[in-house]
Amino acid sequence: MSLMTFTPLAVLSIIAGVLLLVVGALLLVRGSRRRDDSSSRPLLAFGVTALVLGTSLTVPALLWLVMGLVVTT
Repeated sequence: MSLMTFTPLAVLSIIAGVLLLVVGALLLVRGSRRRDDSSSRPLLAFGVTALVLGTSLTVPALLWLVMGLVVTT
């Protein structure tokens, strides 16, 4: 398969990853502002999970695009 077939998939992965990073950051902020410990734990857990998933989607897709641009130029 050529680089052009994977480029749209990489762009979609970057968009989804950035959205997950934003959602994760918002959940962490909301969870850290709550005073009740029992109601903040799920928000913090989901926030960290969203950050990890967003990073694992974004970084490989960015590397794929950068390596593809370097190889083709």
